[in-house]
Amino acid sequence: MIELVESKKIYVGKCWSVRRDKFRFNDKIIEEEIVEHLPSVGLIPILDNDYILLVSQYRTAARKNLLEIPAGKIEQGETPQQAALREMAEEIGYVGKLVLLLKIYLAPGYDTELMYIYIATDLKKIKRPRRDDDEIITIKRIKISTAIGRCIRGQLEDSKSIAAILTYARINSINKEVIHDRHDQSACCG
Repeated sequence: MIELVESKKIYVGKCWSVRRDKFRFNDKIIEEEIVEHLPSVGLIPILDNDYILLVSQYRTAARKNLLEIPAGKIEQGETPQQAALREMAEEIGYVGKLVLLLKIYLAPGYDTELMYIYIATDLKKIKRPRRDDDEIITIKRIKISTAIGRCIRGQLEDSKSIAAILTYARINSINKEVIHDRHDQSACCG
């Protein structure tokens, strides 16, 4: 049985904080440093049924540009859906219909961040709202099959994007199989 003995904040920043937890496990005291991060959203924006919109941006921790799904934190008072719509407008300049695909912890060994990933369809172009932050984003329109291939070949290095794209690909292929099977059954048996 795990028993929390102490939890203490050791750093507070504008987007995240760090706490030190002490817990007892099998009569042993273990200390862990945990990053407390606001929940976030990610998007799989689908254009013309064959394309996905990704963003390329410089990531300081990785020290390079990464190709990713559009994503961002959920602001105070926002629902995940509201945050997804805001992020979609800000990062890629679109609005659309959202369907929740999955929820994932990005790094549960040391981070509390829970991400809600949505499929965005029926996209309509809008003027991107002016942003006050320092993100420099380049929008990339890529065939879905190309994005899947890049995930499989290790050419996409962002874990949320890989999980989102491959989950979307799998669900899409299952749906096509079900529709195909129903069509075959009705043709042969109906």
